[in-house]
Amino acid sequence: MNTTTAMLPGVDDIPIYREGSSDAESFEIYLRDPIAFHLRAYRKHGPIFRTWFRSALWVVMGGTEANEFIWRNNDLWSYSTTNLAFREERGPDHVTSLDGEEHRHKRTVLRPAFDQAPAMRYLPQFNEMLLADLQEAAGGLVDLSKFWAFEITKVASRTAAVCEIPDDILAKMARYEFESLGGLFLEDERPAYISRPSYVQLKKDVFEWLEKILDQRLAAVEKPQDNFEAIISARRASESGPLNREGLLDDLYLTLISGSHNTANLINWALLFTSQLPGWLDELRAEVDGWDGVDVMALAKLPKIKATIAESLRLRPGVVFTAKDPVEPFSFGGYHIPAGNRILHSIVLAQFMDELYSDPLQFKPQRFVENSRFAPKSLGAFGGGAHICLGRNHSLLQGPVALAQVIKYFDMEYTDPKTGSRAIEFSGVRPDSENWVKLVPRHA
Repeated sequence: MNTTTAMLPGVDDIPIYREGSSDAESFEIYLRDPIAFHLRAYRKHGPIFRTWFRSALWVVMGGTEANEFIWRNNDLWSYSTTNLAFREERGPDHVTSLDGEEHRHKRTVLRPAFDQAPAMRYLPQFNEMLLADLQEAAGGLVDLSKFWAFEITKVASRTAAVCEIPDDILAKMARYEFESLGGLFLEDERPAYISRPSYVQLKKDVFEWLEKILDQRLAAVEKPQDNFEAIISARRASESGPLNREGLLDDLYLTLISGSHNTANLINWALLFTSQLPGWLDELRAEVDGWDGVDVMALAKLPKIKATIAESLRLRPGVVFTAKDPVEPFSFGGYHIPAGNRILHSIVLAQFMDELYSDPLQFKPQRFVENSRFAPKSLGAFGGGAHICLGRNHSLLQGPVALAQVIKYFDMEYTDPKTGSRAIEFSGVRPDSENWVKLVPRHA
């Protein structure tokens, strides 16, 4: 420790932010609207403060300063400890829970399936299959919360990881992704959550199918030249000895299932917000009228569709914060923080600062038409740095295609319209576990 660092105030000097008459009441206020709570704390104390979270006093870092520092210093944090639940759920080779060289190697192996080019590779098929199923569902009630996740998984099984999977198993895969996400951020409640008989059986059914698909792929003489095969080839080229079977199962899960509900959430909010802003809906329809619905590459000429996705992602992120465990001491905001102090990174706080985004709680997609290059450190929904979300490219391509298709070809009649003004809750905001809509064809 150098002299300058030694002279800095320590953790005990970081101001504590609390609302209400007790720590427990403060935490209850926090849970009701963590973004608003963190904004008030930020306005009072700046990008670092302490507050009560669950039953402990945590250091909170938020805003553009915190984003830039945390994402620039990737090796400062232990992802294997903070993301232990991912390892328990998906296996020891899961990319989210790897550190250092192991993480860099895994990202290299996965790049042939998740970079922008492989993400775009099957976009025409995604477009074609999705539109066919939307047309088939038209006229009846559709639960969009399940529909999008099922469709994303289904299309992946025909393109990115080619395999034959019955529809009931595809539905189980999509449901497992949703339910597993719901348990990843629990603490004391997690053992009871993952030991439920229905959950245990669901996970068993899904992973038995993944094992079956992997065995068929490895035994096949003629192999599909898809994204999953590109991952297998990358492993063969970079690893000695037998293929890492646990790693391959995780690779298959990532290629086939992972992220389906996060993308579904994004599409749902884009449609909900747009349905509540008739003038903007008219502008989107005027824009997509020139799109033939087939040439997905023409999405580059649909700036308002892409702006709608960007604003929905800004306003309704799937994750409010991430935990960080520093493996070394560090200094930030004028304080010295030893290793071992748990940090809450308020990862999307900057997205709600009015100095960065005017009227930040309002759905204003025009902001992304007028300025499509907001500073990356002010947008945290996908994270940043070396650990930026692996499925980002897929989500930002599939989302606009799905939105453009619905806007162009259907009117939506919600059975129970959700308000766009809800607070952003502890685990982000999803329209609801059910989101029933009648899709009415616009053109005969």
